Amino acid sequence: MNHTNGSRRTLGVDVDSTVWNLSEWVCEAVREETGEVLDPEELTTWTHVLDAYGEMAAMRIYTRALSPRRVRERDPYPGSPEALRTLQEERGVRVHFVTHNWDPAGMTPYLEPWLKEHFGPDVGLTVTTEDKLGILRELGAFGIVDDRPETIRRVADAGLWTATMIQPWNRKVVAERDDVHGFESWHEFPGLLPTLPGGANGA
Repeated sequence: MNHTNGSRRTLGVDVDSTVWNLSEWVCEAVREETGEVLDPEELTTWTHVLDAYGEMAAMRIYTRALSPRRVRERDPYPGSPEALRTLQEERGVRVHFVTHNWDPAGMTPYLEPWLKEHFGPDVGLTVTTEDKLGILRELGAFGIVDDRPETIRRVADAGLWTATMIQPWNRKVVAERDDVHGFESWHEFPGLLPTLPGGANGA
């Protein structure tokens, strides 16, 4: 899609493990494919699934968990719709979802309606295989909410505001860095926001 040159009141937001619980879907796919019960605390990377179950099973698990056709079955994390709708409606912040997927053209028609249903009709979406920092810069975004440690570090190192829902795989980076704002629940999120041009902030 075309990225608009937005204002500094645009916030980038990831999807997987940020506004919905991907780990729950991976654990379900593991159970369906292998009959085993996977502890979500052990699910730190896809490499863990690959090492545990082998390449063929891991690909089936990956495909099942991330199937575009199953997007409509998913529920957002509690509090995330309210937090992001309030951000748009009361604080004038534009929300633009930026998520990685190996097939952007295949995922977008399923994901975009789901996001608009839950988070409001004006949210933007970029499904990409590219570096998220470059997309944030094109959008003129002030920051991002993302779960992946490599993205969190890269965006924070670039001087943008960075927040994450705390997951087993990102706890270390949250503990190490004062410029990464971790939260356990989306109900905590509004209080973490920085002061923005025009007065939109977490107060």
